[in-house]
Amino acid sequence: MAADLSTDVQQLSTETYKSPADVSGEVVIVVGDGATGRDIAADLAGSRRVSLACGRPRRLLPEKIFGVSAWKWLRAFGLLQADTNSPVGRFMRRADPFPNRQRDLTHLGRMGVMLRPRSVAAQGTEMRFSDGSTLAVQTVIWALGYRDDSAWLDIPGALDPGGAFRHHRGRSPVPGIYFVGRPWQRNRASALITGVGDDARVIAAEVAGSFGQDTRSALERALKIR
Repeated sequence: MAADLSTDVQQLSTETYKSPADVSGEVVIVVGDGATGRDIAADLAGSRRVSLACGRPRRLLPEKIFGVSAWKWLRAFGLLQADTNSPVGRFMRRADPFPNRQRDLTHLGRMGVMLRPRSVAAQGTEMRFSDGSTLAVQTVIWALGYRDDSAWLDIPGALDPGGAFRHHRGRSPVPGIYFVGRPWQRNRASALITGVGDDARVIAAEVAGSFGQDTRSALERALKIR
């Protein structure tokens, strides 16, 4: 779609957008309604005629429940730590909830954000949506997430045919290669600040197990420092 847009249309991404000052157009469409796309749409509300192209339905949690962060409740009830392949883990993966922070569609609508269905095509200065409607735009902000740049890991067996990192719970099939911070490496928390430390301790223990006793002892002592 980006290639089909006119050169007169400004195109930004979640990487290049920093503030409303970066946006030259008055009529703006944010494509992608994840947490970042909704934040950008809210940031532009009031200063631009901004629309948000929504994809699949999102499950939003209250930011706080009884005054406590929703993430703490999810962790307390074990939902963040549920194994990726467990029934609870599969449910969490399908739902993919994130805190509301007044970013539900109702709040965005009240802020002046126009809600659109999924973007399906572009031509010239026009975006087309799944319901057949169109919108003439001056700026498009792509909030579609990211994909890995894995080309640097040029080691046979380390990547699958599609170029994705191959691993099971952080352990590569190639000896000596390990990962931390991968989405759903072991559970929902694996790619979050609140959970990456748990995975790091597991991986570090496995690495330590492949060395001699002196190295293992040093690593075990380091793992106890939090």
